[in-house]
Amino acid sequence: MEPPVRVRIQDAYERIKADIPVGVNPVVKVPLSIWTHNTKLHINEIEPMDTGGGGGTAGGTTGTTGQASTRQVANQSRQVTAMQTQQQVRTNEEILTRIIAQHNQLQQLIAQEGRTRDSSAAALRGWLETWLGAELTKLNGNICRIAVQPPRMATPDQVDGNLFRNGLTVERTRRNGQTSLRYRQAVATTPADSRPAKLAKYRTVGSAWQEWMHGIGGNKPAKNFTAEDIRACKSTYSRRKPLWTLMATLVNAQKAPAWVISKIEEHYKGSVLNITAAIKQDTIMGSLHEDLCIVRAQ
Repeated sequence: MEPPVRVRIQDAYERIKADIPVGVNPVVKVPLSIWTHNTKLHINEIEPMDTGGGGGTAGGTTGTTGQASTRQVANQSRQVTAMQTQQQVRTNEEILTRIIAQHNQLQQLIAQEGRTRDSSAAALRGWLETWLGAELTKLNGNICRIAVQPPRMATPDQVDGNLFRNGLTVERTRRNGQTSLRYRQAVATTPADSRPAKLAKYRTVGSAWQEWMHGIGGNKPAKNFTAEDIRACKSTYSRRKPLWTLMATLVNAQKAPAWVISKIEEHYKGSVLNITAAIKQDTIMGSLHEDLCIVRAQ
């Protein structure tokens, strides 16, 4: 196994030390050019420049030798710098060339994508025009066919349905091969409300309107109470009836329920029981506020 480089250098220096003149450096500096390219490290030795012949003896003086060495090192440094600059320029040019190539490729892809998108839109537009044209042609044919057909006569069931919607019923009697019709006023019937007829406890005028129109807590609306329901809670129903009547009258006169409630609360203060009693008294005396009165055309 060979010794380390440092040991070999020291051994070589010891062997030639006796033959080296005093003041002469036995180590020769070799200028190198170092650069990278494509992730690789490059190291080249720079050839020494010829400093030219000239007078002087072979031995020369130490000062002259030092000056020549200094000039040589300076020239070599400039040469190294120039080579590195040239190499960097070449590297930059290669990078710029790759960037330009990638940019051109990207522009081509964008242009191709635009052409593809335009062709797809044109194809879709053409398909839509064809489909709409076919559907409109079909619709036009149906309209023309219906237009030339004779009118259809209504069936007896259809006639009965139309009459019932107009508030009439028809009775058909067939005698001696002929059908006689007899029309009567239809009586509209609504299914009975099966919810419990109970009056709730509340503290606002809005709750009174809710109880009259829709009911509270799943109970039947007060406006749908039957005579039997009223007898079961006659006292409470009678006390609240003036307030309900006033609100229903104003709402039937195209007043908004919220407006009616706000006006009642504006002109009457206190509990719902006191408000109802005051409204009853003002109604009897004819002294209701003008906001709560309905002006009837003469």
